[in-house]
Amino acid sequence: MYVHLFSPAPIADIEAVSNAAKAKLNTVKKEVEIEIPVTSFTFKKALMQAHFNEKYIESAKYPNANFHGKYTEEIDLSKDGVYTLHFNGKFNIHGVTKAKSIACTFTVKQQKIIFDTNFKLLTADYKVKAPDVIYRKVGQEVTIDATGVLTKI
Repeated sequence: MYVHLFSPAPIADIEAVSNAAKAKLNTVKKEVEIEIPVTSFTFKKALMQAHFNEKYIESAKYPNANFHGKYTEEIDLSKDGVYTLHFNGKFNIHGVTKAKSIACTFTVKQQKIIFDTNFKLLTADYKVKAPDVIYRKVGQEVTIDATGVLTKI
């Protein structure tokens, strides 16, 4: 699963990608579980990556970001087509769990389920703080784009 995060900032945009996220879809319980090892995010600048892991996300203490959500739509993911599901659940990062609603587009083709989503997080909601001088340089809103193939369980 591919995850891209982006936050515009006056001096240097914050941007990273990960290909290590895992997603599971349970169509009987109408649930999704996603786990992302935060150290799997790679940045263009090594120093930015080090600060992300050591100072802001504290990946040694909080190694994973997680989302567990449920959907209510009645759809048949065994049939080819494009579907939109709305997940209501809990997103956890940096040791903080918050309610989060995320809309996803699912494309089903030959029993393969590919999802695509885009949503925003506020760093303050997850107690991600930097020293004041740096905090003004770093974006406070982070856009997350994710796409991948879901494992149906």
